Amino acid sequence: MASVEVLILGGALVAAAALLAGTSGFGFGLLATPALLLSGFSLPFVVTVNLLITIATRASVAWRLRGAIDRRRVALLVGGAIPGLWLGSRALGAIDARTLKLCAGIVIAVAAAALFWADRKPPRPRLRGLTVAAGFLGGVLGTTTSLIGVPPALLLARRRLATTSFFADLSAYFVATAAIGLAVLALDGRFSGVAASTFLWWLPGVLVANVIGTSVGLRLPVTAFRRLALGLAFVAGIVTAVTA
Repeated sequence: MASVEVLILGGALVAAAALLAGTSGFGFGLLATPALLLSGFSLPFVVTVNLLITIATRASVAWRLRGAIDRRRVALLVGGAIPGLWLGSRALGAIDARTLKLCAGIVIAVAAAALFWADRKPPRPRLRGLTVAAGFLGGVLGTTTSLIGVPPALLLARRRLATTSFFADLSAYFVATAAIGLAVLALDGRFSGVAASTFLWWLPGVLVANVIGTSVGLRLPVTAFRRLALGLAFVAGIVTAVTA
C-alpha cells in the first residue's frame, strides 16, 4: 500500500478525472492513467483501479439512461472487446514496465488528438464491421492501459450521436467490458489486490465527482468540456511518454 500522502493525491486525481469524464461522457482513463503513472503507481495497479472505477461510475449512468441504449450496437462493441481484452492481458504480462509506460503515454496522446479530430469532423457513411473493430481495439487498450473507451468513443463521435445516446451506449459498454476485463486479469493473475483495496478508499470522492459531472454534461453543451479534457489528456500523455 502506498503512503497516506500518495493515496490522498491519487484520490484527488481520480476524482478530478471522474468529474471531467462524467461531464464529457468519456475520457476517465485518458486523464487518470497518465496522472496516476506520473504519481508513481504501477501500470497493473492503474489498469485494475481504473477498470473498477469505470464500473462504479458508469453503472448508475447506464441504468439511468437504459431506455436510450442501442442494445445491438453495445452487443457488437462488447463482443468485439472480449478477444481484445484477452490479448491485452497477455501483453501486460509480457512487456516490461518502462516500455508499457512509454507506449501508454504515446497511445494517450494519439487517442486524445484522434478524439479531438473526430469531434470536429462531419459524420461519414458507415463502414461495415467498424463497430466490432472499435470494440476489439477498446478491449486491447482496456487491459494494457485502461483506455477501454477510446475506440468506441471515436466511433460514436464520428456518428454524431445525440448526447443522451452517446452517454447511454458508452456507459453500457464500459460496465460490461470493464467487468469482463477484470475477470480476464484475475484469471491471468494480473489483478492487483492493492488496487482493489485502494479503490474502496477512493470510491466516495469518485462517485460524488461523477454525479456532479454527469448532471452537468446532460444539461449543458459538452463540446468545451470535452476539448478541455482531451487537451489535458494530450499534455499528460506526452509527459508520461517523455518521463518513461
